[in-house]
Amino acid sequence: MANNYKKVLTTLTSTGDSAAIYTVPTETTTIIKTAWVYNNSGGSAAVTLKINSISLSTNSAVADKSAPSFFTLSEVGVLEAGDIIKINNDVQPVNVYLAILEIS
Repeated sequence: MANNYKKVLTTLTSTGDSAAIYTVPTETTTIIKTAWVYNNSGGSAAVTLKINSISLSTNSAVADKSAPSFFTLSEVGVLEAGDIIKINNDVQPVNVYLAILEIS
């Protein structure tokens, strides 16, 4: 079993449900250590972390925050192969940072 620590950095330049920020690779389990968001818009932002679970055929909001600048969306989470992380935001630009551990 291989462990691979990764970071995902992206800037969202549109509002609403974003495209996939991270998709869990085949035959891999991913642990999300942290999901941080930095609001570059200058005003307040409403941001929702969503996970699209392939095995459950559902799209669930797992964290909601309204804040002026920098905040943590999630502390720990486990994702299965094919699960997708998305962010829904009402301002832009928004920077997203994920600290993850892939186990395969």
